[in-house]
Amino acid sequence: MNSLTLLYAEDEVETRENYERYLKRYFKEVYVASNGLDALQIYKKHKPNILLLDINMPGLNGLELTKQIREQDKTTRIIILTAHLEQDKLLFAAELNLTKYLPKPISRLHLKEALNEATKQFKELNKSGSKVEFKNGLIWDKDEKKIYENEKEIKLTKYEILFFELLVSKKNRVFSSDEIALYLWDDIIELEHSSKLKDIIKRLRKKLPKDTIENIYGAGYKLIN
Repeated sequence: MNSLTLLYAEDEVETRENYERYLKRYFKEVYVASNGLDALQIYKKHKPNILLLDINMPGLNGLELTKQIREQDKTTRIIILTAHLEQDKLLFAAELNLTKYLPKPISRLHLKEALNEATKQFKELNKSGSKVEFKNGLIWDKDEKKIYENEKEIKLTKYEILFFELLVSKKNRVFSSDEIALYLWDDIIELEHSSKLKDIIKRLRKKLPKDTIENIYGAGYKLIN
């Protein structure tokens, strides 16, 4: 998910702020809106890859917003949040090419599953541009989640892949240990994770050319490119 952008539109302040923090763990950029009209303007300006829209919003509700977007855009993935999963409204899922209807209050498990499905659908519809090339000859395949050097794959463990995937999401940004731990274990760094994280980074840096990952003292890690 972390190579994609998302727009989250929700008029309830506490809910919006709570889930905004959660969503920022997984996406390259998260835009937020408190009503449908603002959401439409943000969509036009930034063209996010995934939309997470409350069905009942002032100005323009989630379904009306989706109808307008679908007149021009068939690939952006859209998830609708609704307090009442009414049968007649479910018919719109096929008509508007939605990824999912999710009932509120939102289960984080079901939300994560829906976001994973939306990400998969978006990537299938936009298969080009899946490779990131580095000056030192490395190639990162975002779809396969693999690194190649001189066309030979560098074998990585699950957590090495997750760590490198996070760094690639914003190549010029320094990621702190807490941010990395959140991405790897869905939790802030704790003592038992600290040594594990150091081992993961140490092993990965040994597998890659020296000019790939930079340790910024007291700040964290970033890619050199």
